[in-house]
Amino acid sequence: MQIKTILFLIISFVSLLGFNQEVHYNFKAFGHMPQVVGNDIFEKLNDAETSQIRFRYLDTIAQIYLESGHADSLMHYGKLIKSEAFYKDSTFQNIKSIKLRALYYEAVAAHKMGLFDEAIKSCIEGLGFSNSEGYINNYLKLQLAETYLFKGELEKSKALLETLPQTKTDHKFYLKNNVVKSHWLILDKDYDLAKAMLNETLSEDFVKDFKKLKLELELNLSEIELRKGDFKSLIDKSEAIKKEALNLGFYDVFIEATLDVGYGYAMLRNFDISEMALSTAYINTVQWNRLELQKKVINALVKLYNAKGDYKNAYGLMTQYQSVTREIADNQNQRLVKDLELKYETLKKEKEIDKLQEDQILQEAEIQRQKTIKHAFLIGFLVILIPIILLLIVYYQKLQTQSLVNKQQEALNQQEVKTLLQSQELDLAKNAIAVQSKERNRIARELHDSIGGNLAGIKLKMNSLGDHQPEFRQILNQLDATYNQVREISHSLIPKEFEASAFIDLVNNYIQNIKEDVSVDLRFDAFPKEAINAINVPIQVALFNIVKELITNALKHAKADEVSIQLTSPSSENSIELIYEDDGIGFDLNNENKGIGLNNIETRVADYKGTMSINTAINRGTVISISIPKT
Repeated sequence: MQIKTILFLIISFVSLLGFNQEVHYNFKAFGHMPQVVGNDIFEKLNDAETSQIRFRYLDTIAQIYLESGHADSLMHYGKLIKSEAFYKDSTFQNIKSIKLRALYYEAVAAHKMGLFDEAIKSCIEGLGFSNSEGYINNYLKLQLAETYLFKGELEKSKALLETLPQTKTDHKFYLKNNVVKSHWLILDKDYDLAKAMLNETLSEDFVKDFKKLKLELELNLSEIELRKGDFKSLIDKSEAIKKEALNLGFYDVFIEATLDVGYGYAMLRNFDISEMALSTAYINTVQWNRLELQKKVINALVKLYNAKGDYKNAYGLMTQYQSVTREIADNQNQRLVKDLELKYETLKKEKEIDKLQEDQILQEAEIQRQKTIKHAFLIGFLVILIPIILLLIVYYQKLQTQSLVNKQQEALNQQEVKTLLQSQELDLAKNAIAVQSKERNRIARELHDSIGGNLAGIKLKMNSLGDHQPEFRQILNQLDATYNQVREISHSLIPKEFEASAFIDLVNNYIQNIKEDVSVDLRFDAFPKEAINAINVPIQVALFNIVKELITNALKHAKADEVSIQLTSPSSENSIELIYEDDGIGFDLNNENKGIGLNNIETRVADYKGTMSINTAINRGTVISISIPKT
């Protein structure tokens, strides 16, 4: 699926280049990872005569990949430094600093690859290992704060940022700190304070010496323009950032700026240029294995194709979005397994060392045991006597309080019985309403499809016979009246709101009413609208109830910031597809107790011979796919 998507975007990109040949747009797609480390450094690394020199060149290579944004290569050299440093003696020169730098490189690389849990693990491991207030410790805290920020955990990020130094002594740390702090303010929607901080930071004389951090600060300024809706200014600023980042070899900044350019043109409805920009950005993110950026680009492309009315490609990209999300989770699990294997090998070596010391420890333990036995006889009597005295005191107090406890327990039991009765009454009422609604729908279908159809057939048959008998017209009139009564009864059993409004408008009104009382970003998309609104009313009722149940579960249990529901009815397929997605806390699929809400949804889907699949995990969000036949 990913290969097909890349081929489609490459073809679109080439077509758009021909279409826009009269105007020059600089969107560059790389067919391979640009080489940023010179061959001479690799040669010096291979020729290193001592471990100290080797670590120096390994760190140099990691720093270059850190600056250029090559996440995969940075992860490789971070783990290489860490594995080699682990087996060095603690007296080895600067070994502690080397280990901390390796953990920092791992954290930054994992963050850029979208493996946020692994990034958090590396930061916390480094902070626990350092146990100091050195400069590497501050960088680890700052990286941890940035990772929490990207995970949407703003309060954790804020708590860490408040502990970091705010002075300008370390220029690089000061600039990096303000990049993260201004991003936090943007996500907190305090755009004025964020803009003031960014402009003040960019006015510092020393900012010109840190070109990448300068571009990252400018990226945050363009983010403010995006969120305020000034898309013309967003494009101008992002184009300048993109050009400078490409010239300087900051490829991660180049991709971010290209994404902003594509989004800006899409908002100005210049879809061709937007598609060109987003397609090149997507190709680069796939080539460089930037999974988190892939998700952002795919999401922007989905919105673009929806705006263009190209729902087929939008639907295909949504499937790719889910695939990338699963790949991130799989990669994270694979890396955790590798870490466990490394820890296992380390543990085996430690056990071998422990075995050599075991005899000496046993001898010392035997001497200590003899001393303990002598003291045990002396202390034993007191150890036995004191608990007996305490037990007697406790028993006396228990007798005094037993009657009071019994009274309180009786009152609690009565309250529990009352609560249980109320809960049972509520469950009975809910079940009665559900059964009543289901039975009303069934009766309406039977009246309309079976009895109504039979009456209509009889009427047509009688019309073909003629009215030779004097009582024929009277019988025909009675048939008309009976047929109309059956139609009125069947229509009266359908909820009134489905007669007064189109189905899509009904769902949008419901979601709009919910959004007035919650802070969750609820989104509902349906296409094509004419086909959705033309679905049989009983299926519309079932879909509406499923949507309400999904939203209710999200608000009560998911703790999500964003909830997306898509409803499609492709003309080429005999099914209706519903895709639900949230970024909440998820749940354990292995838990047999799914809850009343999910059981109700499964029952409704089964009533219409549909299928339902759930993709979720703890702290990974939830994706639910439902397919119901049209007839």
